[in-house]
Amino acid sequence: MVRGVLGAVLALAMGAGSALAQDGETVSGPGKMIDADILAIGNQRVILWGIDAPERSQPCQSGASRYSCYEAATRELETILSGGDVSCTLTGDRDPFGRFHGECTVGDVSVNGEMVRRGLALAYLDQTDEYVPQEEEAKAAKVGVWQDGVEFQLPWMWRKTVNPSGLR
Repeated sequence: MVRGVLGAVLALAMGAGSALAQDGETVSGPGKMIDADILAIGNQRVILWGIDAPERSQPCQSGASRYSCYEAATRELETILSGGDVSCTLTGDRDPFGRFHGECTVGDVSVNGEMVRRGLALAYLDQTDEYVPQEEEAKAAKVGVWQDGVEFQLPWMWRKTVNPSGLR
């Protein structure tokens, strides 16, 4: 009897484990914007690997005016995601909230790279330098947070001012 119960528990645990996403796995489907650099495909939340976007309450300054660079970034991410199904290759370990990082595409467009190229996210060098060319392109084009006169704090630095762990 005990052996049968243990076997059933083990089978359930193994089945539940296989339903969880794994590093290197690709998840695909309609993408939903959760945050300026976090999306969901079904129940799987994915933090965009190698980039960092302004946070919800993080202000940007343009001349004498404050504006929400977060709202600009979320609108842009929604626009990119509206282009079709999203495919994300998951990378690394889960964060403390159980989310994976991922490199995501809509068709042949890199969601991560496009957010940086449009100046609404920054290359996050703590993870990779892959998106530095897109950031240089955005700076040269003076788009997004790189427009003349815009002042902002790097998202990872700003997060640490409101949350010592710096987690997204």
